[in-house]
Amino acid sequence: MFNQINPQLISDLEKLGLTENEAKAYIGIVSLREATAREIHELTNVPRAKIYEILKVLAKKGFLEVRQGSPTHYRAVDPKQVIGKIKDEFINCIIRTLDQLNELSYELPKTSPVWCIQSDWGIKNRIREILAGVKEELIVFSSSPEFLKEFETELKKLEKACNLIIIVNELDRFRSLPFEFKETTKEFADFLDNIVIEGVRYNEELFLIADGKESIGVHSAGDKREAVVIKLPIVCYLQKTIYNRVFEPSFVKKDRQ
Repeated sequence: MFNQINPQLISDLEKLGLTENEAKAYIGIVSLREATAREIHELTNVPRAKIYEILKVLAKKGFLEVRQGSPTHYRAVDPKQVIGKIKDEFINCIIRTLDQLNELSYELPKTSPVWCIQSDWGIKNRIREILAGVKEELIVFSSSPEFLKEFETELKKLEKACNLIIIVNELDRFRSLPFEFKETTKEFADFLDNIVIEGVRYNEELFLIADGKESIGVHSAGDKREAVVIKLPIVCYLQKTIYNRVFEPSFVKKDRQ
């Protein structure tokens, strides 16, 4: 029975602060309702040499109750109560941490106009910050329909509020999106398909220039994604100049249904 449990349940309990063996033991106790250490060990395959210490830890954390005897019996505390307690503690911890970090906040010296972001969440969050700050013009290049679709809502708002230029490398792959596009020249599309640095192929997924003052480029290599943010007006100006020279295709309007 235990082997049929979704591994995601163990993973989720680990995220809530349990070790893998603690998670297995707690799942086993919940399944049996009440059991001895030996029964829990036999069901979960948690090492017998560790099961007593693990159950002791779970009891201390409030996950189970103990009835002393020979043998000792263990009973799971209602999961709703356990998870509710963890949720309350976690929320309180978040609030305390945020308050303390805000007290430490200060105006960062603007010494570096170039930043590198290496987490998907961080990249998407930074892109949304840039999009929220656009006033007059946004130039977008994308080779990934999926990545562009991620920001469809924000881009639709900007379509009405500023001069929005969206450039893609293969128009047919983007026709499902509700925008008007410019398509790159074949020469530039071929260039993008053959970016190899030290034997590693790079895929340029998204590039933005916001109001000619800030840019972000997102590229991937294998299963790793990275973004470079530049807040140097002179660099953004040069990037925009390159855009004006390289992208000279005719304006292509999406077929609207």
